[in-house]
Amino acid sequence: MNLYRLALFIHLLAVIVAAGVTAVTKLATGRRIRARTVADALDWHNVLTSAARLFPICLVVFVVTGGYMMSVTRVSALATGFILAGLVGVVLLLASGTYLGIKGNAFKLVLEEMVARGADQPAPKLAPPPLVAVLPTVNTGIALAVAFDMVMKPTSVPIALGVVAVGIVLGVLAAPKRPAAAYAQPIAARDS
Repeated sequence: MNLYRLALFIHLLAVIVAAGVTAVTKLATGRRIRARTVADALDWHNVLTSAARLFPICLVVFVVTGGYMMSVTRVSALATGFILAGLVGVVLLLASGTYLGIKGNAFKLVLEEMVARGADQPAPKLAPPPLVAVLPTVNTGIALAVAFDMVMKPTSVPIALGVVAVGIVLGVLAAPKRPAAAYAQPIAARDS
């Protein structure tokens, strides 16, 4: 059995799992926004957070399998643009995921507090902080940019990192626009 090809398969499997988890989290986010009761909103938020726990595992799999493939081919991470861009992408995604996880846990506590006061009460229309609203699409932009770098394999560090920067910019531009103030209130401004 060729271990390099097995590592490549596992590397690609992590991409597929991450794409599936992205689909589930985006569905759960949409359903949470459209929930009629706070209990439904909490249920969908729990689906989102449960699925999102797979992202760090995927990132670890990317680094381990990528590191193995680099060792077999004797490629230097710091001298090769596409590998450095992949590592930068992993660090950015891990930092973003950590931030979103912290904010998600805080929001879960808010929802649990509301459910304790009455699970059937209408779900409030809460607007996430601007960074929380934009990071999911930025993460998608980073992931697609890194995938592009991995396929095209630019050896130039500035070009490979430039592709990641373009992915970030496109993610920001594709981010959903903030809801009108009349229909949503910031989470931080909710009544206690």
